[in-house]
Amino acid sequence: MRSIIFGLLFAAALPVAAAAQSFTLKPGDVISVTVLEDTNLNRSALVRPDGKISLPLAGTIIAEGRTPEEVQQAILDRLAADFITPPTVTVALQSLGAANQISQTEDAQQDALLDEGGIPIVSTVYVIGLVGNPGPIQIEPGRRLTVLQALALAGGPGVFAASERIQVRRRTDTGEAIFLFNYDDVEEGEVTIEPLTLLDGDVIVVPERGLFE
Repeated sequence: MRSIIFGLLFAAALPVAAAAQSFTLKPGDVISVTVLEDTNLNRSALVRPDGKISLPLAGTIIAEGRTPEEVQQAILDRLAADFITPPTVTVALQSLGAANQISQTEDAQQDALLDEGGIPIVSTVYVIGLVGNPGPIQIEPGRRLTVLQALALAGGPGVFAASERIQVRRRTDTGEAIFLFNYDDVEEGEVTIEPLTLLDGDVIVVPERGLFE
């Protein structure tokens, strides 16, 4: 029995404008799993072509076709026996695989919705925290805005920003989804594909670095 030394960050559905669809994991997606009580269990997990992920102690778990919320519960169920009290498990989307990237791009490029008067609805996203110009950013109907572009419009991360753990927070019909975005990796050329298109109401949070970061 292990001694006792974050909740689902990525909740189940990705809404597109007025209609919401359940978001499910596909092969090629990468999730970040954190166990608060034992950091040795923390790691990134790739959804393999067979639709499964493998984790220490938890073993092999089916991820394909499941929401991140369901994957988190499966991990928690597997780990519960190794802790005195149920551990605190965090599942966060680290990157989208090709299948989900295509799906998200198609959704983001759908025809602009019209209000009752036939006027295209302008989407708004928000950037808060340590950036040059925090506040709302409007997206013209039919246009696509990525996280990196929104950060550029907001003046970029500040000197004391924890730019490797920027969050994109999105309201869903089941709660809130939180995506992780590593700006440092982009600056160093380690990321070649923008993993997320912003949707109306998304909030980008640029946190402050901790004392020892």
